[in-house]
Amino acid sequence: MINTLHLQPLAIALLLALSSWNSSAQCDYTELELETTTYQWGAEVAWELYRAEDGNNQLVASYQGTTDNTTTNQVVCLEDGCYFLLALDSWGDGWNGTTLSCSPAIPGFETAFTLNEGSYGYHTFTLGDTGCTVSLPGCTDPMAFNYVQGSTEDDGSCGYVDTFVSEVNGVSTTREFVYYAPENMDFGAPLVFVLHGYFGTATGMFDLSGFRELAEAEGFGVVWPQGLPDGAGNNHWNANFDWGSETDMEFLVQLAEHLQAEYGHSADCTYSCGYSNGGYMSYSLACRAPETFRGIGSVGGTMSNNDWETCDPSEHVPVVHLHGTNDETILYEGTDNWQWGWGQQPGVETIVAWWAEQNNCTEVEETALPNINTTDGSDVDLIRHFGGDNGYEARVYRVNGGGHDWFGSVGNMDITSAVEMWDFWRQFCEGTMDIAPTEIQEADLFALQASVLTAHAACEIMVVDVTGKTALRRPLQQGQRLDLSAFDGAYIIAGRSSAGLQTVKTVLQSH
Repeated sequence: MINTLHLQPLAIALLLALSSWNSSAQCDYTELELETTTYQWGAEVAWELYRAEDGNNQLVASYQGTTDNTTTNQVVCLEDGCYFLLALDSWGDGWNGTTLSCSPAIPGFETAFTLNEGSYGYHTFTLGDTGCTVSLPGCTDPMAFNYVQGSTEDDGSCGYVDTFVSEVNGVSTTREFVYYAPENMDFGAPLVFVLHGYFGTATGMFDLSGFRELAEAEGFGVVWPQGLPDGAGNNHWNANFDWGSETDMEFLVQLAEHLQAEYGHSADCTYSCGYSNGGYMSYSLACRAPETFRGIGSVGGTMSNNDWETCDPSEHVPVVHLHGTNDETILYEGTDNWQWGWGQQPGVETIVAWWAEQNNCTEVEETALPNINTTDGSDVDLIRHFGGDNGYEARVYRVNGGGHDWFGSVGNMDITSAVEMWDFWRQFCEGTMDIAPTEIQEADLFALQASVLTAHAACEIMVVDVTGKTALRRPLQQGQRLDLSAFDGAYIIAGRSSAGLQTVKTVLQSH
C-alpha cells in the first residue's frame, strides 16, 4: 500500500489513511482510545501510527493538529503485534506541551507521550505476547543536535555542536562548531574546514555538503564552524570586509590548531573551503593564514575587494574554484559594484590565474568534462594551471549555465563539489602522486514529480529553503508519498540513509 501525505502551511497535514476496518463496527482485537491534547503551536503537531511487519510498515491511524488547547479522540482497533508512533513537528522544536495518551493504558504506553524536541521522534509499543523489535534507525545519543527521540538503532549519523573559546587581543569569544571524524581514523589524517554561506549554519552544511559521507569513505576529519550574526542578524563570515568587527580569521586559525593537537590531524594537510560567503572567507584565509590552511576551495564565492587589492600570501597555496556562469548572486565575470567590500573585483578566471602566478605555474589547459547529466541544463569545463612550485596547481571548474549552487548536491550534477575539492587537495597532501579519482555514487532514495515526492527506499527527508532553514524534516517509508504542494519557492530537497545522500534543487508552487 502506498501512503500519501499532504503538507499545509505551517504544519504537516496528513491525509487520513486508516485501515479497512470500520471503527463503528465491533472490534475483534484490542480497542484503544488515543487522545491528543494540543497546547501551544498545535497546528505544527502531527503523528502517524504504524504496525511494523517485517519491513512492510502499515499506516493504521494519523492525526494533524489545527488549533491550540484542543482535545481530539480517536478509537483504533489493533491486532496483536509491534507498533510505532512517528511524532512530527513542522517547526522542528518539539510539541511544546502537546500530549498523546492511550486508554486503557497498555505496556509501553502507560503514560502520555510528548515529543520533547526536534522535527520528529518515535514511540514503540507491543500488543500481545509476541516478542518483537522495531528497527527505527537514527541518532540515539540525546547529546547530539540531530538526536531522534525513540530511535532503536543508531545509524552513525550523530552530530555534536562543540564550543571553542577564541582569544584575540585579550578578548575571549565563545564560538561554535561541528566536528566529525570516522572511527579508527589514522594519526596524521587531513582536516577539512567547510564554511557555510551568508544566512547559513554549520548544521545545515553538515547535512547537505556531502563531506560527512566523503570523510567516512576517505578517512579524514571535517569541521563545520559557525559564523556570527552581522548587524542585521544574519550569520556570516568577515572576509576582510569594510564592515563588522568579527575576528573570524583568528578564530579559524586557532580552531585548526586546537583540532590538530586534539585529534592528531596533519598541519601540512589542513584545508578550508566554503559556499558563497564561506568561499570568500576561504580566499581570505589563503591570503592571511597560508601557514595554517595549505589549500582552499570555493564554491560560488570569490575574493573580497580588500583581499584582492592587498593579498600577499607568505606561502604557496593551491586553489580550486567551482562557479556557475549564470550565478546571479556572485557574478562569474566579477563586478564594479563596491558593496561595502563584497564586490569590485575581477572575474573568477582572472582571480584563479593570479593564484596560479603566485604558485609559479607555467602551463594552462582547458578541458571539457563529460556531460554526464544532460538534464541539469549545464556542463563543465576544467581550466587547469599547473607546473608550479611543489607541483601546486590552481583550477577553475567553469559550470556553463550553472547557478549559485553547491554542485553535485544541487544544480549541475556532472561534478560533486566535495569530491572535486578533496581530490584536488589530497594530491598535494600525498606528494602530488597519481591518484585514482574518488567515486561517490549518489543514492537513489526518492523521485520528485511536480510537488509529489515518492520514496524509493526508507530514508530521512529534508526540505531546506534558500536561507538555509530546514522547513521540513521527517522519515519516509519505502513507497510512501509526500505532497509538497503547500511550499512555495525555491528549495533543496535532500534524502539521507545508510545508502548515502540524494539532493535536488527545485521550485515548488503552493496550490
